[in-house]
Amino acid sequence: MDSRPGETYRFCRMCDIVRDIPSDIGEYADRLYAALDEDERADEELIKRRLSVCEGCDRNSLGTCLACGCYCLIRSFARSQRCPKKKW
Repeated sequence: MDSRPGETYRFCRMCDIVRDIPSDIGEYADRLYAALDEDERADEELIKRRLSVCEGCDRNSLGTCLACGCYCLIRSFARSQRCPKKKW
């Protein structure tokens, strides 16, 4: 992991809580998206726009947000969620 002076890295909080995430994170993400109330789900275009911002962010480490420890994909699913760095 590339380190910058004075910078700390956070680890995904879910790793300590959820032990049975399938090896296919896509399957897991699909289940979480389906579990959201329909009116809370972001549409496909909103998810794509959000992930596009995340892909270019210096706080993104292989799909995990180093600002808060979440999976960028999963945070992008809910309309009410916001980027912790206020980028979306």
